[in-house]
Amino acid sequence: MFIRGGLTMKKGLTTACLLVLLPLGLFGCSSNAGDKGSSSSSSSSQSSQAASSSTSQSSSTTATNRNQGSQKAEKIRYQNVRYTTRLDNEYREEQIYKYVPGSVRNNKIYDWNTLHVSDQQKVYVSEKAVATFKDRDDNELEHEDFYRIRFSRSNTAQKYWVNDDVIENERNEAHDD
Repeated sequence: MFIRGGLTMKKGLTTACLLVLLPLGLFGCSSNAGDKGSSSSSSSSQSSQAASSSTSQSSSTTATNRNQGSQKAEKIRYQNVRYTTRLDNEYREEQIYKYVPGSVRNNKIYDWNTLHVSDQQKVYVSEKAVATFKDRDDNELEHEDFYRIRFSRSNTAQKYWVNDDVIENERNEAHDD
């Protein structure tokens, strides 16, 4: 009877220690998950929780990690254009904006899923903007091309700004890898 009580007590203490230490360990890992230096954990229970939290973090910070998403443009040059093209096959890898990135402090980024568009959808291009950004590493100027598009022929349709990788045009197709 004495041995059984001792084993039960050991199990109780072990369980209590695990209940205290495991949340502390998980809390420490989850607070480091936002750091750029940490990328994975070795424990299977920790990795499943870290995977779900890192997925939500990466989707919410995609725009702020991009150069034009968080940096003010040095200058933006606009040009009127008028042509019809199609969305590129990999358009979902890029963002779709309300304003030219770098032109305003808080630019709205739309979700492609809410726009109900598909691969090879026809788009109407009405304007081109060349935004000039200063590279943070070497202070050289970099140029990004953006296009103002709409998904309807109507001039009153909602207009969006996208970078040149979103739409197909001859210049982009010649440089595709």
